[in-house]
Amino acid sequence: MTQEADEAARALRKLQELTNKYSNLEMGADELKQSISERINATEELKDILAKATQAKKDRESKLQ
Repeated sequence: MTQEADEAARALRKLQELTNKYSNLEMGADELKQSISERINATEELKDILAKATQAKKDRESKLQ
């Protein structure tokens, strides 16, 4: 597995854990805000890792041509 794949898998696990953590909780306004913020941050992290991995793949492919 490449480094990018390892990072993406880790970020996805983190997002899944956060989703599971908050899925069955009743939350007040502050807790809900925190939950949303944590999940947005985890989603952004995963999105950035996937973008870097996609660019790395394109770079590798362009070197092969």
